[in-house]
Parts: sequence; structure tokens; C-alpha cells
Amino acid sequence: MQYSVMLLAGAVTYRLQEAVNTTFNTPGEERRLTGSREKSGSGNGAFPPTAWVADDPDPVERESYELTVRGAVDSPVELSYDELDPDTSQEALLDCTSGWYTEQEWRGVEVGDLLDLADDDDEATHVRFVSVTGYRWSIPVEEARDTLLATHVGGEQLSHGHGAPLRLVAPGRRGFQWVKWVERVDVRTRGDPAQWLVTLISGFD
Repeated sequence: MQYSVMLLAGAVTYRLQEAVNTTFNTPGEERRLTGSREKSGSGNGAFPPTAWVADDPDPVERESYELTVRGAVDSPVELSYDELDPDTSQEALLDCTSGWYTEQEWRGVEVGDLLDLADDDDEATHVRFVSVTGYRWSIPVEEARDTLLATHVGGEQLSHGHGAPLRLVAPGRRGFQWVKWVERVDVRTRGDPAQWLVTLISGFD
């Protein structure tokens, strides 16, 4: 009961503050519920490159890059960068825990197409995206099918700082879950609770 009252009070307070911000044109007017401010513009230069904790890899050369799809699949897949077919575009909002957000047009490979290519198992429940740094995040398979492994943002090829060659675009999720420098897609029959620990230690050699 007390928890419900607290939630209701919080919602009312937020709406009141939102009304005040709009009326008096205060800085908070442009903030999202998460507190993030908008970064306007399009492409790599429109928003700052960020990395989680110690993630700071050397640039990944597209010429030698390879994406692997493995796990609970009948036909594991290995694709070079040139073999990828980035023909899907998606408008998505990236909300970073650093306090900013940006809406961009992302272009890349739909994860559902990769799962179909690898023939994912009917018992698969999660898809885990793994970075060259060891950082990883998993999401439910049905949600993952609609995500994108982006090669471009705002009509430009992704820069290294923004996760090139491939960055996960996961609408509705916070920026730290948009895994950068993706090199592997693991199809799994369970979640990955240890991913929270990895957010603290990835990037440390």
C-alpha cells in the first residue's frame, strides 16, 4: 500500500514539475523522464562517443572483421563485414546514462534476419550480444528479432567511438545496453545474470 502511494506521489510530482518547466521555460523542459537532455543533429558528430567503465578498444578494422552467430542454432554463421547486408533502417532514440539522448536514423542488419540465417532453435529464449572488449548484454529473443546491428547512423558510416563496425540498436533500452563493437551473437536457452558483473570488469586486461 505504502509503495503504491509513493509511486502515485512520484508520478504526480513529475507531472507538476513538467507543467512548471513548460510554463516558465526552465531547463528541465527539454529533459526526458530519465533526466536526459536532447542532443540535436544527425550523424556521428551529433552526440558524444561514450564507453562503459574501461571499454576502450583499438579501432576494429573492417577488412579483417568477422561477425559470428552461434549457440542454440542449427547453422552457425560467420560473416565478414563485406558480407553483411545493411539494408534495414530504423528511427530510434538512444538515451545515455551520461545524461543526454538523441534520435537518429540507424541503418544496418536486422537481428531477426541473422537468426533466420543461422536457424535459431525453437527453445531459444535470449540473444546475447558480445563486444570485442568482452562487454555483453542479452535480451529476450522475440525482442532481439526487432533490434538492429547498425553499420551507419544519420547516413554516415559508424565511427569507432560510436561502436564501428557494428553497434546494437535496441529501442526502448538505455544506452549502456546498446552494445558497441559487436563481434558475436550468442543464441541462448536462458538469460545471462552474470552480464551485470561484466559491466564492471570488461575492458580490463
